[in-house]
Amino acid sequence: MKSSSEFIELTAKLQKLFIERDNSYTLCVVIGDIECALLRFLYKANKPLRMREIARMYEISNAKVTRVLNKLVKMGFVERYHSDDDRRSWFARITDEGLKMAENTSYKLNKFQEEVLELIPDNEIDKTYSALKTFVDAYEKIITDSTKKTCEIS
Repeated sequence: MKSSSEFIELTAKLQKLFIERDNSYTLCVVIGDIECALLRFLYKANKPLRMREIARMYEISNAKVTRVLNKLVKMGFVERYHSDDDRRSWFARITDEGLKMAENTSYKLNKFQEEVLELIPDNEIDKTYSALKTFVDAYEKIITDSTKKTCEIS
């Protein structure tokens, strides 16, 4: 039976591989990690967001959000505009070019996953998926349960 330290080692290796995969197949290498994360965030949000909300969510200063968004605006991936109800407030939204870039990244990641699956023998794919799902579900349950316990204590 494998020990918990062996699982920690394996999950750390898996995490490192996923990070390398993401960095290899995204603009993060070119535009920077925080810019890439913000672009993905705007893509997933699928709606304009106030810049101060972004700063609060990322726990960074408004000035840092402005610098990051300026870079994305220059690249044509994001646009900013004033709020109609408060001229001091700015919104950011992903542009059509930004959407294409985010979608292209998703396509590349799917292609990458297909290549990985091709290296696993056909008779092992279902077993691999099942084992990985069992492991992920167990992790999720422990994290959810510990979060609930923490919230009950507070």
